[in-house]
Amino acid sequence: MTWAAVRRAGEGVPQPAPPVLLVEAEALLATDPAAEAALALLRRDPFRPLRRAAGLDRDPDGVGDGAAGLPDPRLLPLDPEVLRFLEAERVAGRRLVLFGRAWPGLARALAERVGWFEGVLDPEETRPERLRGRLGGAFVLLARDRPDPSLLRSAAGLVLREDALPPPGSDLSVVARIARSRPPFRLWLRALRLHQWAKNLLVFVPVLLAGPLATAADYGRTLLAFLALGLLASAGYLVNDLLDLEADRRHPEKRTRPFAAGTLPLRSGIVAVPVLLAAAAALSLLLPRAFAIAAGGYLVLTLAYSLALKRVALLDVFVLGGLFSLRVLAGAEVISTPLSYWLLTFSMFFFLSLALVKRHAELDQLARRGGVALDDRGGYATVDLPLLMALGLATAVAATLIFVVYLVAEQFPRAIYSRPGWLWFVFPILLLWLVRVWRLAIHGRMSQDPVLFALTDRPSLAMAAAVLACLLAAW
Repeated sequence: MTWAAVRRAGEGVPQPAPPVLLVEAEALLATDPAAEAALALLRRDPFRPLRRAAGLDRDPDGVGDGAAGLPDPRLLPLDPEVLRFLEAERVAGRRLVLFGRAWPGLARALAERVGWFEGVLDPEETRPERLRGRLGGAFVLLARDRPDPSLLRSAAGLVLREDALPPPGSDLSVVARIARSRPPFRLWLRALRLHQWAKNLLVFVPVLLAGPLATAADYGRTLLAFLALGLLASAGYLVNDLLDLEADRRHPEKRTRPFAAGTLPLRSGIVAVPVLLAAAAALSLLLPRAFAIAAGGYLVLTLAYSLALKRVALLDVFVLGGLFSLRVLAGAEVISTPLSYWLLTFSMFFFLSLALVKRHAELDQLARRGGVALDDRGGYATVDLPLLMALGLATAVAATLIFVVYLVAEQFPRAIYSRPGWLWFVFPILLLWLVRVWRLAIHGRMSQDPVLFALTDRPSLAMAAAVLACLLAAW
């Protein structure tokens, strides 16, 4: 039974006016404002932690980080359980007053969003000698984590989360508890983006093209490489989402991502990153050293993309294409057959074209909403659409031509396949799929990620099955 429900059960009995509910602004949030500020600061200045560790930071105590680092309060997710509790108290006639502590302006911005508070107190107004006079009597405190000791000494009671303990040394009574629901496991699956692991199936390309030369050990090592790259990819997605909180909240689709929406705690995501990296490193120890180098390059490039490179127009799509090619390279390093540079060149052009499709789709959707520029993606503007299309179609044609060279210069002379003529049919299938993807993008019917699109598109799945059938027939 809620606090408000308990009071309503005693209606008709004369009671003194209930104490004011004094609410800390941070308690309204479904996210951790300190972690938000730290991540925003890291995004703006990725090398600051290194400078601080080296003693080169002019602000070693972090003075000024809070106000400058906190993202736009109008975008911060609010805690639905806290809002439900406050709504019940407001309807029951309790006075609600908000106060801010660490970030100037946060309390007033949140008060404007919610609209339930009769007043907002500045930090100076929460001093004990002024507080009771300002509130007109006793008050009950609802704080986020560790309430200010001076407020505890002045309060008449506490409102806590159902899993929170009273502050050490405090003898205040807990007058109400607010429910806290645990995030379902599916949110972690979404944050880790296990569906994106499908992109790591590219590590199987070298072993499949090796044909009869591939051994069972090659397939086993390739499976371990797939798992290791999947863990690295998930760590990279977590870093990307943690650093892109504000941009994701402004996006019509990405704002529902678990960290941006506040449905997963930021600190859990920060802890999960090194755990995933350690697991990937452990698997890499079971594979050749060359794979570890390729995987390390993939990780470094992923982090560089999240921190800076994705905001450099055109360079960002080259990096995305390179990340796909690194998957192919990593797969080639774990099998016994030598690396094909023609295959690597083909993958670079092929995936550069897909990266250009991704950016074209984002810009096209922006243009259909009446927007002009992607400010968080290097300043791409809708006038860049013809350039992206031309470059994407050119790289698509180049990729398929390089695949033909790969067949003529490497596969046919080596006589690996017993019926290599079947491989010729792969060329028109690849070209047809790429042209179809670009046609859908031009018509505004392409999702922002063409690789994930291919996993749910029936014609794409049929073409992939046809390519696989050609490879098996060539064996």
